[in-house]
Amino acid sequence: MIRVLIADDHNVFVEGIASLISGSSEIEVAERCYNVASVVESLARTPIDVVLLDISFPQIDDGLGLCERITRNYPQTKVVALTMHDDVSLIKRVVKKGAKGYLLKNTTKNELLQAIRTVYQEKQYFNDTIMHILLSDEPRLRKPAAGAGLKPNLTPRESEVLTLIAQGMTTQQMATQLFVSAKAVEFHRSSLLMKFGVPNTALLIKTAMEMQYID
Repeated sequence: MIRVLIADDHNVFVEGIASLISGSSEIEVAERCYNVASVVESLARTPIDVVLLDISFPQIDDGLGLCERITRNYPQTKVVALTMHDDVSLIKRVVKKGAKGYLLKNTTKNELLQAIRTVYQEKQYFNDTIMHILLSDEPRLRKPAAGAGLKPNLTPRESEVLTLIAQGMTTQQMATQLFVSAKAVEFHRSSLLMKFGVPNTALLIKTAMEMQYID
């Protein structure tokens, strides 16, 4: 059973999320928290697998600080941001603080349950909307590293995707194996092309092999 803590300062929203989860046979709401102090107290007394955290709790800096505190003190507990904010810089800050997933509050029940299951399995979860936001911002923020003679710094997920690309998997096969959407896989593929400074998959594999990222 996956034990979930819901952290949000709006009682009605907490109860609504709890109601969505209640129908699942593999996920249970173990704690409901309405302020930072109650989250800290709950984590100290109750083993929690996944925290659904409103980043505005009650202010964004409070939510970010709490996210970092949870991931630092309870590494076995995974944080999924559940918020109304779709700003790309905030998404990146949340991920940097250790969150494994990011969802907007208009998410569906199925998507919410899938996010919980995915992060519980030690994987990241970003739905198509979040991936589109990140992908749209990517060309502006990143420059090819390989072209400058530097070895790209890959995220764990990028390394996984690179390995699967080298194995000849299709986008859908990778998405199925990694429990993410096809768009998420394409995001990571685009990121890899950009980091290695190459225009296509064939050159990506060749360059990655030369740099000993893959055998």
